[in-house]
Amino acid sequence: MTANSHYRNKVFLLIISVALGGCTVHRFQKSEKYGGQVVARFGYVIPEYTTDLENKAPQDLKLAKDRFIRRNDMVETYYIRMGQIESYGRRYITHFPRIMWSIFANTIKLPAHIISEYRYDNNEHYRKKIDALDAEAKAKEDTETGQIKEQLKEFIRQDLEKEKLTP
Repeated sequence: MTANSHYRNKVFLLIISVALGGCTVHRFQKSEKYGGQVVARFGYVIPEYTTDLENKAPQDLKLAKDRFIRRNDMVETYYIRMGQIESYGRRYITHFPRIMWSIFANTIKLPAHIISEYRYDNNEHYRKKIDALDAEAKAKEDTETGQIKEQLKEFIRQDLEKEKLTP
């Protein structure tokens, strides 16, 4: 075995161990706000993993784990649709290329952005127009998010009904 192949094997093992090692994605923690066990995904608490319809988390860790196992996929799907978390593929695979594209595209768009900022600061009519467009976009986003939250609440209600039927 040559020194070069030995070096390659070590590099390969290092890459595999880093890729498979990772850190914990979900972590159970006690929450005073929700009165029990909740789950944090990458440090961001998502109460719907474990809470009931009154936003009360269970004190029992086993019940919290059972709820988390049943709800994990659907809750993450709803949160991704709301834009509050990223999917794993987007987070791990496309994150770097999107950042690189953003740097490139924003560099090209910079002169237009500077002009727009100047017009916003100095032209009252333009400011009102931009503010109205922003308010309209925010209202649309809030409506869509509200609908998704209602669907999530319905999912949790159905899950709690299944939980009551299970001995």
